[in-house]
Amino acid sequence: MAPIQISEGLYQLKVPMRANPLGYTFSYLLSDSRTLIDTGIPSWDAYASLDRQLGEVGIKATGIERVVLTHLHNDHVGLVNYLRERSTVDILAHRVAIERQQEQTRVYRELYRATSQELQFMGGGAFQQFLGRFERAFSREDAEPLRIDKPLEDGQQLELGQRKLRVIWTPGHAVEHICLYDADRRTFFSGDHVLPKITSHVSLHTWEERDPLGDYIASLEKVRDLPVDIVLPGHERNFTDLAGRVDQLKAHHRARLEEVKQALKAGRNTVFDVAGAIHWDSRPWVIMDFWTKRMAATETYAHLIYLRNKGEVSETKVEGVLTFGLV
Repeated sequence: MAPIQISEGLYQLKVPMRANPLGYTFSYLLSDSRTLIDTGIPSWDAYASLDRQLGEVGIKATGIERVVLTHLHNDHVGLVNYLRERSTVDILAHRVAIERQQEQTRVYRELYRATSQELQFMGGGAFQQFLGRFERAFSREDAEPLRIDKPLEDGQQLELGQRKLRVIWTPGHAVEHICLYDADRRTFFSGDHVLPKITSHVSLHTWEERDPLGDYIASLEKVRDLPVDIVLPGHERNFTDLAGRVDQLKAHHRARLEEVKQALKAGRNTVFDVAGAIHWDSRPWVIMDFWTKRMAATETYAHLIYLRNKGEVSETKVEGVLTFGLV
C-alpha cells in the first residue's frame, strides 16, 4: 500500500485490518503540521504499514505530533498507544469521548453480566448457553481509558499548519463522533458518519439511555448542505456527492423503520423477533453467526427506541423480556 496525495500537504494512508471485509482504515496525514486524522487497528502489521507509508512522504511515525480522532472505535484509535510509546503525541477528540470512556469503564467491570442480561432483555435467551462459552473473553477489568490531551467542542476551529478545520460533532454511529471540515479547500473528513457504500452501524445497548438513530439522522442533516468538492471517509473510497449520499442514508433508515413496523404488525414483539424479520444486506438472519445476530439486534433496538420516542411504538417488559408493539 502506498500513500495517495489528495492535495498539497494532504495524504491518504491505508492502514490494513486483518479478518475484516473492509480491508483497511483510512488515516489522513496533514504533513506540514505533522498531524494524523485517525490511526488504524492495534497491531504490529498496521503500525509497520503506517510507518512505512509515512516514510514515503518524508515523515516517520515517530515524527507525528498530534492525532485527531473522529471517534473511539478500535479501528480508528488502535495505534495511538503505539505512537505514544515512541514519541510525544497530543491526542485530540470530542469532549464527549472522555465521558464515554468513563461510562464504558464502569460497564467493562461487569461486561459479561451486562451482555448476558441484555441477551435476555432482547429475547435472545436461547443463545445464553452459547454466550457462556465466552465468559472469560469478556474480562476487561484492566482496560485503561485512552488519555485525551485536548478535548474538542462542536464548532471549534483547529488551525493545523496551513489548514483550518472546523470540528462538527456528529453523534450517531458513536456518541463522540466528529467530522472535520476544511471550508477553504471544500474538503470534508467524514470518519464513519458518511460512507460511500455501506451504512454506518447505528446501535444501542439496553444499559444505555440514548437515541442514537435520532442523533444520527440529525447529524446527517447537520452536514448535508456543506459546500464540498471531496469527501474523505474512514473506509471504502473517496466520493463527491455528500448531499446525495446523505439522502440515500436517510432513505435507507426510513425503509428500515417501515420494516420494523411491518414486523410488529405481523406479531413479532421482541428485539430478536423483529431483527429476524428484517432484510439484512450482509447475509440472511437465519445463517448469521451469533455475534452478527447480536450486532443486528442492537441495531434493531436503536430503531425500536427511535420509534418509541416518536410515539409510534410502545415498550413493556414481560417476564424479564422487552416487548414492543404498534401504538
